[in-house]
Amino acid sequence: MTTKHYVYIEEWKKLPWKDFEKTLFRLQHRLYKASRDKDIDKCNRIQSLIIGSACSRYLAVRQVTQLNTGHKTAGVDGQESLKHKERLQLAKELKLISNWKHQPIRRVFIPKPNGKMRPLGIPTIKDRAMQCLVKYALEPYYEPWFSHGSWGFRPGRSTHDIQKIIFCNLNSVGKGYEKSILELDIENCFNKIDYDKLLSLITGPNVIKKFIHSCLKAGVLNESIRNHEGTPQGGVISPLLCNIALNGVEDLHNVGKGTKLRQRGLRYADDMIFFLKPGEDSVLLREKLDQFLAERGLKIAESKTKLVHSTDGFDFLGWHFKVKAKNNKFVSYPSKASRQKILEKIKSIMRDSKLPLKFRFQKVKIVYRGWRNYHQYCDMSQMNTWSISNWTYRFGKKRSSMNKNLLRENVQGIFNGHSYKVNGYINVNVQRNKSPYDGDWVYWSKRQNLRYDTLHYKIAKRQQYKCGKCNFYFNSKDRIELHHIDGNPENNTYKNLSAEHRSCHQLEPNHGVKKKKQGVVSN
Repeated sequence: MTTKHYVYIEEWKKLPWKDFEKTLFRLQHRLYKASRDKDIDKCNRIQSLIIGSACSRYLAVRQVTQLNTGHKTAGVDGQESLKHKERLQLAKELKLISNWKHQPIRRVFIPKPNGKMRPLGIPTIKDRAMQCLVKYALEPYYEPWFSHGSWGFRPGRSTHDIQKIIFCNLNSVGKGYEKSILELDIENCFNKIDYDKLLSLITGPNVIKKFIHSCLKAGVLNESIRNHEGTPQGGVISPLLCNIALNGVEDLHNVGKGTKLRQRGLRYADDMIFFLKPGEDSVLLREKLDQFLAERGLKIAESKTKLVHSTDGFDFLGWHFKVKAKNNKFVSYPSKASRQKILEKIKSIMRDSKLPLKFRFQKVKIVYRGWRNYHQYCDMSQMNTWSISNWTYRFGKKRSSMNKNLLRENVQGIFNGHSYKVNGYINVNVQRNKSPYDGDWVYWSKRQNLRYDTLHYKIAKRQQYKCGKCNFYFNSKDRIELHHIDGNPENNTYKNLSAEHRSCHQLEPNHGVKKKKQGVVSN
C-alpha cells in the first residue's frame, strides 16, 4: 500500500463524523417540524440545504460504502467497493445532483416462498449514494404524515411492533375470538406503481423530483423496454417511494376520530391485514382497497388474498397467528414456511463441501441464532428441534472423523440454550405523534436497544444508551456492535465490553477482523 493511499485513509478517518451527524440531524429535525406545521416553502428550503450540505454528502457515501450490509454488491459497472480516495471524490461528485443521470440497474432474481422469483434491481455504488442523499431530504418530510398502521422500512419501527399490535387486537381482552382477518398482498407492487401518480406525491425542490424521475426511468441493463411503471426494488430509496405511494391504504377501515382513532389495518411494505368485527362488510372494504390501488396502477393479488376467522389462523411476516377455539387464547408461532426455510438453509450449509465441518457448524449457529432471536416472542414449543439437531449430528458423523463428544458438543451448542417468552415483547406501541426526527433521544434510544439480545441491551443500558466511544445517544437507525476492549473476541465479560455505533467500532484500533456478532432481532 502506497504512502499516498495512507494519506487518503487518514483524511477519510479524520473527517468530523459526529459533527456531520449532528448537523444533518439538526436539519432533518427542522424539516420534520416544518412538515408537521405544513410550511411547504420552508420545507423546500431545508431540503435544498440537506442536499447541498457537505455533511449529508459524506454521510451518504459512508452509509452505502461502509455501513449498509449489502455495501459490496456491484451494479452494472461491476464495482463492488471504493477506495478512500474514490469515496472522497464521490462525495464531491454528489454536488452535481441537478445534472445527475441515473445508470441502468443490474437485475438479479431471488426465490420467493411460493417458488417464483423476485426481481431485484441493483444500482451502482454512485447511484446508491445519490439515492441515500435524496432519502435524507425526503424521509423527515413524510414521517409526520405516514399512517400509524405503516410499519415496514420506517425508522424506529420493527416487525415485533406489529406482533404486539396483533396480540392486542386478538387476545381475549380485545375479543379476538369474534374477529375475522382480511389478509392480502399487492400484485407486483414494486414493479407496477404508476410513475405519474408517484411523482405527483413527491414534495421537494425540482432537483429532487428530477433525480427521482431519472431513477425511475433508468431501466434495466440489456432490456430495451422503456419503463413507465414500477420502482427499482433493491435501491436505497425504493422502500421510501413504496411507502409514499401506498400511504393511507391501511387507514381505509379505521373507526373513530382524532386521538381516539382505532387502527384497523396494518401494512408492512406491500403486505397488509385488516381486522373485521362481526357484521362488518368485507366486500365494501375490498371495493375501497381496489379503488385506492387502481389510482396507483396496482391491484390485489387474488391468490394471496383471503378472509379467515381468527380461530382458523393466518400467516403474516413469518409467523402464524391464531385464537384457540377451546379457550379463546391468542397464540403465535413460526409459520410452516418459515420453519421449512430454516431447515432447508441449515441442510444447505451443512452440505457445502467447500467449508471444513468446523466452519459449517459456526455458520449454522449464526443463522439459527438469528432465526431464534426473530421468533423469541412466540411459542417456540411448536418447533421440533430434535429432528434437525439429530440430522445435523448424523450428517457430521458420516462426513468427518471428528470425536463423537466434540461433535455432540458442537451440535448442542447450536440448538440448545435458546429461550423464548410467549407474547413477551415488552415494548409499547409507538405513539402517533412520535418520530425519530422529533429530537427525543432517550425515548428512541431505549426503543432501539430493545431490538437487541440480552448482552447488547445490558451493556447499552449500563452506558445509559450512549455509545462507549463517542458518548452520543444510539438513534433508531444505528447498528450497535460490541467492542472488546482488550482485543480478545473470546473475552465476553461485562468489564471487557463496550456498546458502540458500528461506525465508531470500525475506527477502533484493535477490534480487528474477529468481532462479536451483533444480535439484532429484526430490521
